[in-house]
Amino acid sequence: MRAAVQWTSGGPFEIGDVDLTPAGPGEVGVRLRAAGVCASDLSLTTVFGQPTPVVLGHEGVGVVDELGEGVADLEIGQHVLVLWVPSCGECAPCLRGDEHLCARRTSTADARAGREHTATHRLSIDGEPVHQGMNTATFAERTVLRRRAVLPVPQDVPFPVAAMLGCAVPTGVGAALRSASVSPGDTLAVIGAGAVGLNAILGAVVAGAARLIAVDPTERRRRTALSLGATEAMTPEEFADRAKDLDVVIDAVGQPPTVLAAWKAVRRGGTVTVVGAGRPGDTVPLSAYELFHDDKKLTGSFHGGISMRRDIHMLVDLWRAGRLPIERLISGTADLKEINEVVAAQRDGSVVRTVLTMD
Repeated sequence: MRAAVQWTSGGPFEIGDVDLTPAGPGEVGVRLRAAGVCASDLSLTTVFGQPTPVVLGHEGVGVVDELGEGVADLEIGQHVLVLWVPSCGECAPCLRGDEHLCARRTSTADARAGREHTATHRLSIDGEPVHQGMNTATFAERTVLRRRAVLPVPQDVPFPVAAMLGCAVPTGVGAALRSASVSPGDTLAVIGAGAVGLNAILGAVVAGAARLIAVDPTERRRRTALSLGATEAMTPEEFADRAKDLDVVIDAVGQPPTVLAAWKAVRRGGTVTVVGAGRPGDTVPLSAYELFHDDKKLTGSFHGGISMRRDIHMLVDLWRAGRLPIERLISGTADLKEINEVVAAQRDGSVVRTVLTMD
């Protein structure tokens, strides 16, 4: 099958033939139809230590084309979403409804240590193993996943839209609706107007935010944020000078300077929600006295606090109602072979998402 392989940390993608093992017991084969390129895909090898060679990609949707032994609740031809945070349904976080925090999820930290994340290689080239990035590897024509890593998705959802439901939409929308609990009439800012930040803006609009500030250094992204419902747009410098006493600030960047800017902009009793993936080892210096005295809240937001099995229908229904205009975030589609051009366009901010297709 065709796949985009990253051979060196941060290097370009090369399209080539990669062998994929058949679906084993409890596994599902998926013929991928669309995949988004998320910012975390582009930093997985450089920041988070993912070994190479690797097939990356975790925003993906496709059609079931193989069922492993014991998988009886799916059908060949069924549309399914790839879950990069599969839940076991049995651990303490899953049982309390926090499936995105499943205690049995694996990460690149496991890959670095040679634990379960890469204990069984499903991908290879000429007999040599290739890593399956985030256990999903959606930059390919096919993937094989554990049953709990796929979720049926309604067939009326177009494949490019469904791919966005794999990460950018739930992470951003969930940051507003779940993690930050934005309420009607709130004054709010979103720092970073990439795919996740723009979805946080969409979530804040759904939640009824009154004043909604988009913060980004790129004029094109600020204009996009305004078109999606932001009431104001500022550069980071303008935000630092002018924003005060906000109810909520969602930081979709996650770097120490942006966390501090968010902290300074919220009112006493306000909330800062960090949904941007910070670098391992980064620290944020906060005044312990201010934390106590101003009663501010600093929260993380992993996967937007979204449980996909619980929330997929909410997201799809909002899309159907026109309240989550996901198509407006998609600049177009491109064949898998054009992945390097897609990456370049997303890095320079000229597009929000160009969805890869594998037809």
